[in-house]
Formats: sequence, C-alpha cells, structure tokens
Amino acid sequence: MNVQTRRQFVVRAGTVAASAILSPSALAAGLGSARPAALARGGRFSEGVMSGEPTPSAITLWTRLADAEGKVSLDLEVATDKSFRHVVAHKRLPTSAAVNHNVKTRITGLKAHEQYYYRFATATKDGPIGRFRTALPADSLQPVRFAFWSCQDYTHGYYNAHEAMAREDLDFVICLGDYIYDETYHTVKDGTGVRDDKVGRAQQASGQAGVNYVRAAETLDQYREKYSLYRSDESLRKVQARFPTVMLWDDHEVQDNYAGGAPDGGLPPEHHYSKKRQAAAYKAFFEAMPYSPPKPDRIYRRLAFGRTVDLIVMDQRQYRANQPCDDATGVPACADYDQPRDLLGRTQMNWVKSQLSASKAAWKVMANEVTIMPTRVLGGAFFGFDSWDGYPQEREELLAHIQNQQIKDVVFVTGDIHTFIAGDVRTAAGTGDPTAIEFVGGSVTSSGLGETDLPAGGGVIIKGNDRNPHTDPSIIDALKGINPWVDQADFDHHGYGKVVATKDSFDCEMVRLQTIKKKSTAKLQSTGMHYRVARGQQSIKGTAM
Repeated sequence: MNVQTRRQFVVRAGTVAASAILSPSALAAGLGSARPAALARGGRFSEGVMSGEPTPSAITLWTRLADAEGKVSLDLEVATDKSFRHVVAHKRLPTSAAVNHNVKTRITGLKAHEQYYYRFATATKDGPIGRFRTALPADSLQPVRFAFWSCQDYTHGYYNAHEAMAREDLDFVICLGDYIYDETYHTVKDGTGVRDDKVGRAQQASGQAGVNYVRAAETLDQYREKYSLYRSDESLRKVQARFPTVMLWDDHEVQDNYAGGAPDGGLPPEHHYSKKRQAAAYKAFFEAMPYSPPKPDRIYRRLAFGRTVDLIVMDQRQYRANQPCDDATGVPACADYDQPRDLLGRTQMNWVKSQLSASKAAWKVMANEVTIMPTRVLGGAFFGFDSWDGYPQEREELLAHIQNQQIKDVVFVTGDIHTFIAGDVRTAAGTGDPTAIEFVGGSVTSSGLGETDLPAGGGVIIKGNDRNPHTDPSIIDALKGINPWVDQADFDHHGYGKVVATKDSFDCEMVRLQTIKKKSTAKLQSTGMHYRVARGQQSIKGTAM
C-alpha cells in the first residue's frame, strides 16, 4: 500500500464494519486480544485471495500469508473501485502458525448487488486484488448468474475450465466438492498425469473399486500442503479472485468414499481412516475457505439471492452411515440395500425440508454433492452405492416431501461423478413421477467415465482411453435406455455448468472444454447440452437446445 492509500482508508472507513473470524485455536493462541501483533514484514500471498458467503450486505474475505513466522497481522482494505481511491472498510487482522497463517474476516454494511474490490497487505507489499459482488436485495426479481463445478484432481489435467470460467460474467460460483484430492492417482511418469502431486505418505493400498493411488494426505500439515499445492495454479486463483465461492465438500477433502457417520469411516483398515484424520482434514478445510460454520463443522446452510434463487447447500458426507453392499460397483442390490440409513441424517433432513417448504424464491437450487438420479448399468446392476442410490429411504422421503407439499421449480446441481448428465428426478427409484430436475456438471479435471474402464454390470467392462476419450454414442444410448430419466450425457469431456436464473426460467449450459491435457480454453458447441427450463416445468426430457 502506498502512504496516500493508507491515509485514505483510515479516514474514509467507518460506514462498513469488518470483523475477524477466528478459530478456537486462534483465540487460544492469543489472536483475539485487543492488541494485535505487529504488521507482517515478510511472507508471500502465493495462494491468492477468496471471497465467499455473499449476502446483500456482507461478504467473507480470505487470504493466507505463506512463509510467515510467528504472530503477525495483515491489513485489509475494501473499496468501490479498483484503484482503491474510495475505500469503504479497513481492518488489521491477526494470524499465526496455529491457523497456518490463514486470515479471514466478515465485512458487513455493504450495499446490495454492488461490486467491490479488496486486498490484503503486509508492511512492505500489497497482495493481489480481488473483487466480489454482493447478493441481490431480498425483494429483487433480477436475474442471478452463477457457475457450478467440482472434482479438480490437480494431477490429471490442466484447469482449463477455471481459465474459461474466469472470463464469465457471474455473481458467484459453487464448488460442489472434491476441491482437493487427499489421494494422488496420476503421475507424469505413468502417462496419465500432466503434473505431479507429491504430498502425503506413499501408499500400498488401493482406493474404492480397486483404483490404485500412490500417495495420500493423512496429517494436518499434509492436508494444508494440498490446499497450497492446488492454489499454485494461476487459473484457479483467477476464479477465486473474481467471484465469491460458495463452498461445500465431498469425500476427497478427507478420503475417498468415506462415511463420516461410521466409526471406521466405512473403509477397510488398510486405508488408515481415523476420526483424528477426519478432524485434521476438516480443520484444514475451514482454515483455507471463506466460510466459518455457525456450529462446529456445519456446512449445510441457505443463501438467498433476491426472490429469484434460494440456494440450499447440503452436507452428504459428515453424517452419512456406511454405504450398503460393501460399496461395490456394477453389482445388483444386496439383501440389506433398502434399509433405513442416514445420508443427510435426521437433523439435516428436517432442516432441508423446512427450507424447501418456506422458500418463496422462483428457483430452489439444491447444491448437491452426489447424484440423486439413479445410475443403473447392465442387468439392473447399480453403478455404485456412494450416491443417493445407496440411501433409498432418505431419497424417497425428500422427494415425497417435494411432491406432497407441491413444491415447484426445484433444481439439483451436482458434482462427484465426473460426467455431464441432465435429466429428471423421479420418485420410486426413477419409476415414479418427475419431481425435480438435475444437472450434473462434469468435472474440472478428474477422470471421467470415458477415460477409465467402466464396470457396466454382469462382469462387462467398457474400456476407456485416458489420452483420447471417445465413448461410442451407442453405449451412451444403451445406458440412457436403462436410465430413462436421463436426457443427455457426456462421458468424455470436462468443464462446468453455467446458469442464468430469472423469475421465469432457469437456463443451464454445460460448458465443455475440448481437452485438459494441454492448456486451452477451446470449447465444444453447447448444442444438445443446453436447457432452458420454464417455471412449473417438471421434465426436461427432449428439450435440449
């Protein structure tokens, strides 16, 4: 910061409030005292900046000072212009090694649906400039623009999706989970990776469905290193600096296919799951994200964007019981499949139902980690049991509530499965009435079904090609025949979903990149993977643009 800018923000601030959000460990370290530590003179802002949890009058801002030592402070200023001539808020924020020198704060008193700029600074240098747009006022019927994405395995490909996303005009983005991968599955040497991830302990075990991995994070320091590694990517930092990010997790922020409600995580002993490991992963997540839970580890919540969108964020990992049928893939349902089994858990399920019932928004958007449409393969076998498919009683309870309460215009936006899918969410395991719509947004980089060998049931394996995926259209047509609720699917490409929601329609385009194996923002045509859903429309079958 130059001297003039510092003087400006000290004088002009006062109409906007800034409050530090500190973890219990930070408070224990003395960071909550009235006399913060001296302004840092060293360190680097190598992981960029992030904003999150936008409301009409508030935002949460985050950064991390890498290579810092001891207890130090950072300055933050927020302005209405990129040159920081009109500063509206400032704060001196403490940090220490207890929180890995992460810093986050909640800024309040902002104007609705306005764009602001922000930066953190040490005594010797300014950090990168970020921007954010606050949410629409509560009574607004203006359009809402957002993107949703998930599954960004650092090693498997370049973040071309983020490079393209950063160029969009968006109010916010939603990360639907798998922001990091605790395990390393790909290497440059084996030919499937474009860059290496050497964080974590060397492994001998295999992942779910026998997928081998070579390293895995297990300690707090290792999980912290994962976030630093992933944020070394410039394209990811661009997206995070340009749009508020609404965060949730899936499994890989902790461990592949873990079930947080099971004492052993639902995993075999050789996977080294423990509650201590889960706690370390959660601590690293909350340190590194622009979100602080109102209750310990709670990430399910609602964000409102005028009267156009209510965003209902769910947590489908922390409270789930172990998956049925030994979490197998490509097999029929086992004897205890259709038994009571928590996915959301009773407290969260009741909360989700109450939020849906109370919502007056045009669109009820469900931020959904795992697919709610069933996924069947040959012979009536299940593709897997890690999704809502493995928790049929909770699935039917939620859909029955939507149907019985006549709640219209519910849209699930989903990650996890590394595949673009669009279709109808039907009751009775897909054989009943259309109740909602689901858009599954592929993956940023993580291996898609066309890049891996796909278990198709009955011992049949559909071979994939990591370097040049090209699934035969007849295979997709056959699988659509088995899954008649699905309208379109793409097994081979990566990208994200882009939404423009208005008071009358929900426009969703599946943005697909041509490749992830070299840096490029070349996209496929959106024909056949672009939908405009009208209010009251229950099915999207046959409506792709």
